[in-house]
Amino acid sequence: MGQPPPSERALVAALDPYARLIEIGVGRRPDVARALAERGREVVAIDVEMSEAARDAAARDAAKSPEAAGEGSLRAVTADVTALATDDERAIRNALGPSASESGFDAVYARNLPAELQRPTVALAERLDAACLFTTLGFEEPVVDVRRRATESGTVVYVAR
Repeated sequence: MGQPPPSERALVAALDPYARLIEIGVGRRPDVARALAERGREVVAIDVEMSEAARDAAARDAAKSPEAAGEGSLRAVTADVTALATDDERAIRNALGPSASESGFDAVYARNLPAELQRPTVALAERLDAACLFTTLGFEEPVVDVRRRATESGTVVYVAR
């Protein structure tokens, strides 16, 4: 497997300071979530329909040796960010696990986040008192208030909170 694309490397670098993260819309590309877990982060990757690639990545993580268990984790969860942004705490805890209320999350992020999911993603981050970072599809501008963080690769990471 070759070097990850510059946009992935830029997003992983921007998310490196956060210990517990939620990826919105993991889709068929769990590479960022997996890279963060390999760096010792706890990642919950969600999507409305979980792909086989994301399930496989989470299953490989769950099958790690006991020695590697403390090195980070990746869980794949079927959930809808639009619902999570408005659900009560109990529903969020049921979807995201006990860490949603116990230790919390430090950041909510997404790669290639379409405009229609930007508001609910930011709303979920606000509910969890977490940072919110994302990249867009490239041809779309953010529809929420953001600060732009340009990277060496030319990728723009948007910071919404």
